[in-house]
Amino acid sequence: MDNLSGIFARNCSVRRIDKTAADAFLNANHRLGATGGRYRYGLFVQRSTGAAETSLPAGSLVAVAVFSNARRWLKDGRRISSYEWIRYASLPGIRVTGGMGKLLQAFMDEVHPDDVMSYADADYPDGGEVYARLGFVAEGMVERAGHRNIKYRLKVEPEY
Repeated sequence: MDNLSGIFARNCSVRRIDKTAADAFLNANHRLGATGGRYRYGLFVQRSTGAAETSLPAGSLVAVAVFSNARRWLKDGRRISSYEWIRYASLPGIRVTGGMGKLLQAFMDEVHPDDVMSYADADYPDGGEVYARLGFVAEGMVERAGHRNIKYRLKVEPEY
């Protein structure tokens, strides 16, 4: 069992954030820091439901997700729009239960991608298990510059 405190994503709201806010959060809370991207979302505390949650002030930014612009191609006469989920980070020591799913859903509701792909560090204890819980499928191992990453893809439109 870990020592993380928690907050439930159902008690948070999602909204688009600007590059400055995303970069500051990622530089402070992600091991790789900020990155470029087209779509940036923040998860903000709305309320707390009691002792089971960490008490954070309403309006606190607790997680950030960054997605790329579309990569497009034709497949079987259909135009496919694929996006990369580039970064996700939450506050250190805070587990945001449902946070990745809530941020992904906000992106999907706004952008309507055909698929979303991402990479998970194969050397991390969970190996990207959260992606599988969100419906992503592992497509294989990618090794670059001494790092091993598992490539995951979520096909929103299964017909392609």
